[in-house]
Amino acid sequence: MDYALPIGNGQLGAMLYAGIKCDEIQFNEKTLWTGSSTERGAYQNFGSLLIENLESSLTSGVSDYVRSLDISKAIGTASYTGKDNTRYSTEYIASNPGQVIAIHLKADKAGRLSRRITLKPAHSESPVYANNQGSFHGKFTTVSYEAKFAVDQKGGTISTSDNGVTVNDADEITIYLSAATDYDATATGYVSGTALLDNKISNILTRASAKGWDSVLDEHEKDYENMFARVSLSLGSATNNVPTNQLISQYGSTTESRRRMLEELYFQYGRYLLIASSRGVDLPNNLQGIWNNNNNPAWQCDMHANINVQMNYWPAEKTALPETHEKYLNYLYNMAMVQPQWRTYAKERSKQTTGWVNYTENNIFGHCTTWHNDYVEASAWSCAHLWQHYRYTLDKNFLRKTALPVMLSCVDFWMERLVKDSKDGTWVCPNEYSPEHGPVKSITAHAQQIVWNLFSNTIDAVNTVGVADAGISQLRFDAIKQKFAKLDDGLHTEIYQGTYGSPRCGVCTGSPILREWKYVDYATGNGNEKDHRHVSHLVAMYPLNNISKSDPVFTSSVNSLKLRGMQSQGWSMGWKMALWARALQGDSCRRIFDMAFHHSNYYVTNMSASAGGVYYNLLDAHSPFQIDGNFGVCAGMAEMLLQNDKDTLMLLPALPSAWTEGEVKGLKAENNITVNMAWNKGRLTQAEIVSGSGKPVFVRHDARLGLKVTSSAGQVSTSEVSTGVTRFETTAGETYTVQLTE
Repeated sequence: MDYALPIGNGQLGAMLYAGIKCDEIQFNEKTLWTGSSTERGAYQNFGSLLIENLESSLTSGVSDYVRSLDISKAIGTASYTGKDNTRYSTEYIASNPGQVIAIHLKADKAGRLSRRITLKPAHSESPVYANNQGSFHGKFTTVSYEAKFAVDQKGGTISTSDNGVTVNDADEITIYLSAATDYDATATGYVSGTALLDNKISNILTRASAKGWDSVLDEHEKDYENMFARVSLSLGSATNNVPTNQLISQYGSTTESRRRMLEELYFQYGRYLLIASSRGVDLPNNLQGIWNNNNNPAWQCDMHANINVQMNYWPAEKTALPETHEKYLNYLYNMAMVQPQWRTYAKERSKQTTGWVNYTENNIFGHCTTWHNDYVEASAWSCAHLWQHYRYTLDKNFLRKTALPVMLSCVDFWMERLVKDSKDGTWVCPNEYSPEHGPVKSITAHAQQIVWNLFSNTIDAVNTVGVADAGISQLRFDAIKQKFAKLDDGLHTEIYQGTYGSPRCGVCTGSPILREWKYVDYATGNGNEKDHRHVSHLVAMYPLNNISKSDPVFTSSVNSLKLRGMQSQGWSMGWKMALWARALQGDSCRRIFDMAFHHSNYYVTNMSASAGGVYYNLLDAHSPFQIDGNFGVCAGMAEMLLQNDKDTLMLLPALPSAWTEGEVKGLKAENNITVNMAWNKGRLTQAEIVSGSGKPVFVRHDARLGLKVTSSAGQVSTSEVSTGVTRFETTAGETYTVQLTE
């Protein structure tokens, strides 16, 4: 959790310990769960591959030890010099094309590598070794599983015994490791091909061995860099010459260039982790992605749906990784439309006759616990991701076949569930939960904002493809629009009474704030939890992006954000950073780094703010490690640099004063737009906007400045559609250079 380095191919992951006497590669596979569709279960540690060093010259120690993770290539390395002046090195990759973890050992002198390779299962399995390979297998309640490795060497000798695979006096050693289960997201009972599992893994290892290390490595690098290199970020003169643990511990007192280096690194680390953990099978990231070493992990290492699984995908579209998002979106389709559990919950737990629903705690077999079955809006929140993916990609086939069936079924559920507010006649969500505190029975802003967003997006989606292609009748569509017309949007305000001090975090008595409960005031509702990590009533501000500076409730929303305070931990830091970005306050965003880049000494469940921060391997500390915080901060940083206010682009909307100069390339915006920007002295110098759709582009800018737009054909005609908003037409595939003019 603190020092091991993560690698992953999207489904198979490993933590690299890079030991000298014994190197441990602890590995996971995304589908290794206990439990079933009726039993909670938990995500499991698969086990470890151990590489024991048999070199007698190493008994007195080594020098010049270096361990690193190159996130631009997704390669881990470790190297050191023995007392005989031999330089030893190891490279580690998790290849998506090859479906293996591959480890390559070499020395700069011939015949110096002697190693014993064994498996350490995480449960009660007994490894078997034969023919230069090792394996173990087992079965849980639902899934069967197997792990297997194969060893190749150049020079020296290789032998196999009950104690493992031993290589003596080799020049190079390559180890290929694969692991899998028989999980099948769409099969009845969630498993298929159990009898073929061993053959499947053996074939993977055979193919990798036939290609050899150089080819496997080359294939891996090309595949990974194709995704990672889409976005680059440079925050001016960011430099560093110290190890990452020192970079973290010195963040508050080091030079500005080193601070910016860590900020750059953390942004790209979030993208690295998303590529490394969200490919392969159609399942979203759980609370630790694919890096869990515990068979009894915190919160069962589940897909927590009251913000955590959603936050895992906040950076996906904007940082140009839409295919990672699809793992979550396909999971939603499979669970809502193919498998029966979530439709059954709608009837049996939520007492509706139609649609589907899930709740807070989810496993990979469609099971939800009964903990807070009053958090019914989880399903509607999930649907926001389906519409977001369409808005960024404009993939109408996805919208028709995947998104709309799920969204419409969820709307059906809420069409039936909504009740009339006896006080104002609006449609409201009954007895919902504002995570994670009460009162439960009051009408919550959180639920109203999410369900309003569901209806709004679904109506837009139907209008996009047409009623016939949406597969619904005009009568049904008219009923949805009629109910939406009187649906409470959850954007009510009240006046702060100074209950917790005035001013509190810059908010004075008499200031307007956004209500968290429609008929319960801030002081009564929050009780003793005025600093609560959830900012649930601001979900309309982010991630739903339904509150912008021009909206009447913008000031009230910002005041509510202020009242919660800056302090938070783990994922809450990422959420607050994104919210401060939507509040257009870049310096407040950067203040979050002062809390995020603090080394956590806590490794078990601790909900206090003091337990937050990061570990020395830059994994987010909740504590324990939760990957959503890494993704939340990555998304928050992207939001600081680029925002969509509906169809309007906002360039550098929340730039901190310390980021005086910099450059970002490859960020994505809605309508399939790619944006490159450079700035100096805190001001945009130039932007390149690549139109992927041919739709008009709207740019919001300082109303005191003009906007000059050019393309390969010369200057482009522009028009001012409102104060500080300029429009220009585009052609799909063309690049447009945008400059501010005095």
